[in-house]
Amino acid sequence: MHPRLSALAALRLTDPDDKVAATRATAAQAATISIALEPLRTPGDDDGVPGRPDRPLRVAATAVQKRSPFTPEGRAALIHSICHIEFNAIKIG
Repeated sequence: MHPRLSALAALRLTDPDDKVAATRATAAQAATISIALEPLRTPGDDDGVPGRPDRPLRVAATAVQKRSPFTPEGRAALIHSICHIEFNAIKIG
């Protein structure tokens, strides 16, 4: 399979572990070949990209442990939260 189609298939996966495995396999494949620059999809195609679970687990802010942004764990939690916010803003927007 062409690396771009493999990447698209990985992007559409909803299970995080499967998505990581597919992404790593695609990257390993792509590192061994030359990738052509011609488009494989037409602009405006939006058929399930990116894939995400049907019902993501939602947790109230009051139900999670508070962490200081001045610790490595706290910074990681903050960045993780921002990534979720931006992901949803891009997907919805």
